[in-house]
Amino acid sequence: MYEIDTSVVEGWPDPAALEEAAAPLLEHAQGVVNVVQAAASEWSGLADVYRAPEAAELVAAFGKPVQVSEALRTGVVVVYRALLGYADTVRDLNRRRGLLLDEIEVFYRERDTYLERVALMEGMGDGSASMSGTAVAYEAEDLDRRVRSLAAEHEQAENDCARRINSVPPADGPVPAYYDAGTATDLAVDRTRSRLHYLESAHGGGAAGSLEMLALLKSLTPGQLLDYGMAEADFLRSGLASPPPVDQVRDWWAGLSPEQQAALMVAAPGVIENLNGIPYKARAKANRVNLDAVFKDPRTSDEDKAALQVIYDALEPADELQAAQRSIVSFTPDENGKPLVAVAIGDLDTATNVTWNVPGMRTTVADGLESWTKSAQDLYNTQGQSLDAPEAGRRAVVSWVGYDSPEEPPSGEVLSTELAKAGGAKLAAALDGFTETRATPEDDHGRPRLNVVAHSYGTTTASYALKATRHEVATATFFGSAGIEWREIGSAADLHVAKDPAGKPEVYVTAASEDRVAPLGILGSGLRGREGRWDPTGDWFGGKNFSSEGGYDPDTGTVYTRTTGHDAKGWAAEGSGDTVFAATSDHGYLDPDTESAHNIAMTSTGRGHLIKELIPLRHEERPGYGGMDYPTGPLIERDLTPEELAKERSK
Repeated sequence: MYEIDTSVVEGWPDPAALEEAAAPLLEHAQGVVNVVQAAASEWSGLADVYRAPEAAELVAAFGKPVQVSEALRTGVVVVYRALLGYADTVRDLNRRRGLLLDEIEVFYRERDTYLERVALMEGMGDGSASMSGTAVAYEAEDLDRRVRSLAAEHEQAENDCARRINSVPPADGPVPAYYDAGTATDLAVDRTRSRLHYLESAHGGGAAGSLEMLALLKSLTPGQLLDYGMAEADFLRSGLASPPPVDQVRDWWAGLSPEQQAALMVAAPGVIENLNGIPYKARAKANRVNLDAVFKDPRTSDEDKAALQVIYDALEPADELQAAQRSIVSFTPDENGKPLVAVAIGDLDTATNVTWNVPGMRTTVADGLESWTKSAQDLYNTQGQSLDAPEAGRRAVVSWVGYDSPEEPPSGEVLSTELAKAGGAKLAAALDGFTETRATPEDDHGRPRLNVVAHSYGTTTASYALKATRHEVATATFFGSAGIEWREIGSAADLHVAKDPAGKPEVYVTAASEDRVAPLGILGSGLRGREGRWDPTGDWFGGKNFSSEGGYDPDTGTVYTRTTGHDAKGWAAEGSGDTVFAATSDHGYLDPDTESAHNIAMTSTGRGHLIKELIPLRHEERPGYGGMDYPTGPLIERDLTPEELAKERSK
């Protein structure tokens, strides 16, 4: 009774297998074109040695195979794009299916309890028990409807993929117009490519030159774009040095045909991947293409491949069914000898609450991306607990390893603000780019709340960025700060952050009493003279301080643990020598169930005003050596009993 048929949502293909199957298509198709073009080039040499009435016809005989090979390649691009789109959809459907199956599991347990109760009551002669099954029946009907709806979505996605693939004309059919082999077209293409090459040599010629390059790329057909991408792979992997204004990029992208967009993501991924104004979903695909190209490049060292593998791993959450989608927001293959990357958790094109999570020292792709993305996931999860549905489903967090962060001591980099200033410029461009990319009349999701969360040296970086941004962010939260350069930033009011109704900036700060690293960074920065930094938790800054010491919720008795060191994600074993500076396991600033993580989730979702002052964590007495009793023992972290909570409330 009350069974739900879930077989209709089984047997879906593996998204990773679809992507793996699609990956070699473009390479093989280009190989066909290369072979045919090489043969045609050799064949054309007959014109110099063969003299006969039919010579011209014979020399031109390879024209058709060349056109057919190019048409084949264009068709493969369509197939490639269809398969990747289908894989993206199935991945999202798998996640939603997992959540729905969990709901069904809970329903079955509640149903069984209900049926047992009915049987018991009927055995006692109470015939009215079965009348209470209406709610159970309604819930079963609703779950069944949602299962069938999910199955229908998959069927539609499968049909859409098949339709796109079936729309590709036969390779021996009519050749598309953009493969016109006439001399005039060839000359126009040569002139376009010559101008593009000149602009490349001139390093783009500034924003105006970059805009001209985009216009020239738009003038090429999909096949010509793929040819150009093969010839200029290294430049097109790196992108534009001076991107044009976002509104011009947005108009340019919208003016491209779907086939041109698909070709550019393959032929010029570096141009597309970091270009503000282009939807983040398209940028994510271009970033993945570029990541694959760099990883497979025989010139890429084993050390660099190991770093790039960390990016691949960061895109795969531990629990794929339960986690939000992940994608690459930006990717720079080589910045001072190492890659930079930003990984989004959630959909940046539709999210209404977005948080940029900025790390501190020694956070490189190779050594820090894994941990920092786990912390970003922790923040994403904790935010979900503080938001109401459906708003909780429209959030995103960016793990931004997008600047060259300083090495840890004994290196003196962390004591200087040089890398923070350079990173701040990159961060400001990313934040403004996001705001302007989403600021379109057709965005029916509304203008998103943009928040910045920063740790350690990342707070120094974020402070420079927020002073330089053109657009305000909704909130900024600094934790475990390595200090703010007070001569450049006199107070929180200097940052482009929204203000509360009382006119105070929505800038929040916290520092745990057991964080021994941040104060050393602040103190050490003063050794460099004018670059000295001050602690933003001080009155001079004017931020809104909150606690990271842990405690008990005065209303519910729920316990929040304390932060025991400098790390965003605690890792040290309790009682080990590592705990002198490192946070213990589960006691980092962003670890779930810490007071700091709870409060940061509140501030970064516009609920900072709801932060509560907690009842301090309790101490317990325990026997000491020689039978003596210490007046206080270690902190303990547990839920208060109702009696203890009542006693604390009465104080």
